[in-house]
Amino acid sequence: MMDYENARRVVYDGGATFIPVCKECHRFVKADEFITYNEITGLSDEPNATCSKHGRTKMLFEGFFEELKGREVS
Repeated sequence: MMDYENARRVVYDGGATFIPVCKECHRFVKADEFITYNEITGLSDEPNATCSKHGRTKMLFEGFFEELKGREVS
């Protein structure tokens, strides 16, 4: 598995965070402007980015993270 600790992230409204790389070749991909998410069923199981080599693909999902900017953390 590749190490993505310092790689850029794509964060959508609601905090869904992805590492914008292709699961097949690990190249950076062009992320879609929006993702499909439902509070009951979660993220849709469909492509959310475009790889220059493999076409439509799914980015690596990292999790849901709330932005802490402006909040005091105790």
